[in-house]
Amino acid sequence: MQKILIAEDDLVMADMLEELLLNHGYEVCGIARTVDEAVALGRVHEPDLALIDFRLADGGLGTDIPAQLSPSSKTGVLYATGNGSRLILTATNGEACLAKPYRPEDLLRSLEIVAEIVATGTASPPFPHGFQLLKPVIRPEPRQPDSGPLEVRRLLRQQAALAGFGSFALRQTDLKAVLDEASRACAKGLRVPFAKVCRYRTTENDLLIESGFGWKAGVIGTTERADLTSPQGRAFVTGQPSIYNDLRVKNDFDLPAFYADHGILSIVDVVIRGKDDEQPLGVLEVDNSVQHDYDQHDINFLTGFANVVAEAVGTWERTSVLRATIEQMGRLVEEKDQLLARHVLLLREKELLAVEKDLLLDQKDVMAEELQHRVRNNLQLIHGMLSKQLEDTTDLGGRRGLKAIAGRVSTLAQVFNHLLGTEMTRTTNFGTYLQSLCLDLAEIQAAPDGTVTLTCNSDPIILDLDVVTALGLVVAELVANGYDHAFPDGKGVIKVSVHHATTAGRGILTISDNGPGFRPQVESKRHGLGLVRRLVEQIRGALTMSSDHGTVWIVNFPVPPAH
Repeated sequence: MQKILIAEDDLVMADMLEELLLNHGYEVCGIARTVDEAVALGRVHEPDLALIDFRLADGGLGTDIPAQLSPSSKTGVLYATGNGSRLILTATNGEACLAKPYRPEDLLRSLEIVAEIVATGTASPPFPHGFQLLKPVIRPEPRQPDSGPLEVRRLLRQQAALAGFGSFALRQTDLKAVLDEASRACAKGLRVPFAKVCRYRTTENDLLIESGFGWKAGVIGTTERADLTSPQGRAFVTGQPSIYNDLRVKNDFDLPAFYADHGILSIVDVVIRGKDDEQPLGVLEVDNSVQHDYDQHDINFLTGFANVVAEAVGTWERTSVLRATIEQMGRLVEEKDQLLARHVLLLREKELLAVEKDLLLDQKDVMAEELQHRVRNNLQLIHGMLSKQLEDTTDLGGRRGLKAIAGRVSTLAQVFNHLLGTEMTRTTNFGTYLQSLCLDLAEIQAAPDGTVTLTCNSDPIILDLDVVTALGLVVAELVANGYDHAFPDGKGVIKVSVHHATTAGRGILTISDNGPGFRPQVESKRHGLGLVRRLVEQIRGALTMSSDHGTVWIVNFPVPPAH
């Protein structure tokens, strides 16, 4: 029996995949929503196969997982993604990818092909629709006989840390976050307890400790002299790395008191170089409370980090200039009538407008791609649920019922697609969406002669589309449950409301009816109340139910601060 790891940010979809794989003879060793969770599971269980979604929770990328798994066991990797055409992957990332939406049988066939590649190095057709083998790469030369295993592991660890930091820094727009991650990754890569980034200030002629890792409170924000009296200043002035393996040996430095407070014995400093031959931006330093002899590999590792930090700073500066340019453009547009007489400035304005147009088009493409990814995920989830239920149902009445459910799902999908297609943002007004959803639900249920009434009362609450989707499915499920089971005599009222909680940063969604009440039964993770609980868990909310002369469902969920 082959062991398989599932890395998927949507817990409901992950549960569906787990059930499919278990039913076809696989052993699922775990489900992870983030890169760190997947790496931890992979190192413990060493799975034969890994089914990885390209985009994971907390902004992680599934491609970061394979490189961090144990090199002693070869894990076959299959990516499942709705953005396959935009990915540039090679065999260093895994074996193959499968485009969403896919059929269950296509997924099972793709896993068989990946297992064959791992075992034999070849892939036998037929290949399922949407399946793509990853591009081959040129393998590196075998390690030299005199390279010991400890040295190899050290270099691999440092290379992985540098690659991970580069990926993080080049997609991050917050400069402080980049500098903090540089300090953390440098310390972890060299296995030292302390690291820091010092930025040079021209007016003060000093080095400000901008960020750090491992230091006690009060160190970040202090300054050191930018001259030969400190290790940082010496590296900054000379432009060369400063290595001091044992500060107990006599030196001519005037060190701040916090070095002694932290027991610092060894220091390495490298320069963060500026653009071309400009003045350096600052210094990157690692500190050790244990005496250690650093070598050229360590210097190369730190220099690589410093170069990526320099590029990240340059990117941030260019972005700041671009933002300032866009703001200026707004003022230029307001003064367009006056600028018509100034031909030279008009030409420059047109150039700036062209730059802004290209930027907005690129942002629109990225946003459209993100929205397509979310829609595909939800359509894949619904498709899998209906496919599984149809497989388990043989009587004609049951199949007719499933077709009726499919009609309801289609109506809800149309509402969701309309929402995405009109707003084109990552957030929306959940109150407005809930009003529209309740109108559609009342029409879908179509209680005869208005014997069951559905009302909706909502506050304007701005939420992420993922949260809106999950809460919309919760409302649809509980309202349908009320129509079907809450009123034995066929008459009643269902109320839906959403409002801000008294606790800051929380919202309250309430679905209630005036029926006789009921006692919930144990449910599957993918059906009925089990689905509701799984969706609430996914958005980090809390679900409670009371049943006394009616049933009341309350969902307490997080609301992000307004910007």
